Amino acid sequence: MKTALAAAAMILALAVPAFAQDNPPMLSANGEGVENAAPDMAVVTLGVLSRAATAREALDANNADMDKVIQAVRGQAIADKDISTTGFSINPVYSRPPQPQPGEQPFEPTIVAYQVSNQVRIVVRDIDKTGAVVDSAVSAGANQAGSINFDISDRQTLVDKAIADAIADAKRKAGLMAEAADVRLVRVLNVNANEGGGGPVFRLEARDAAAAPPVPVMGGELSVSANAQISWEIAPK
Repeated sequence: MKTALAAAAMILALAVPAFAQDNPPMLSANGEGVENAAPDMAVVTLGVLSRAATAREALDANNADMDKVIQAVRGQAIADKDISTTGFSINPVYSRPPQPQPGEQPFEPTIVAYQVSNQVRIVVRDIDKTGAVVDSAVSAGANQAGSINFDISDRQTLVDKAIADAIADAKRKAGLMAEAADVRLVRVLNVNANEGGGGPVFRLEARDAAAAPPVPVMGGELSVSANAQISWEIAPK
């Protein structure tokens, strides 16, 4: 820390003679802020993958299985507004033709089946029900791996606190540098602050729901970070 402040003081000392110029000398400082809180909601994504000889058969099978998944999720007191489709596709499945022998024409792949994928996003507003929601969906036919994202319903309050912390940290560092450089902070010229990262994401893997125990889900703690940069005009003491 002393080495960094000494270096800042040396740089600023070189700038002091230029105070008379139109562009006043500046001091800039970066700050970081982090706020932690326990999440109170979860966002689960999972899906149903179906395969059949024709596109119609694959779609019918997928529709039937996805309807069972949605009904099971509703049975966990999840409202319709918290269930939404995030991805849907129908794709042919091609055969793997053998490698041609020397002098033979390449074999053309042929369609051997059709595959339908339907992904849904489920907002669980009672975080304690997250494991039960996943279990019920998998038991009903969900077979595509998904994820669990934890969040806070009043996230903006956490973001605001992190930004305030980052600005305070930048002001503290600027005071240290100004003291080491024997200058004073005259006025703020520019302030920038941005939110940083969010909380953890957990991956789900498709499994045999009939034989598996309930999914253990721990929300842990959510961290919200922020960064700030403040520039001051400086003058000799």
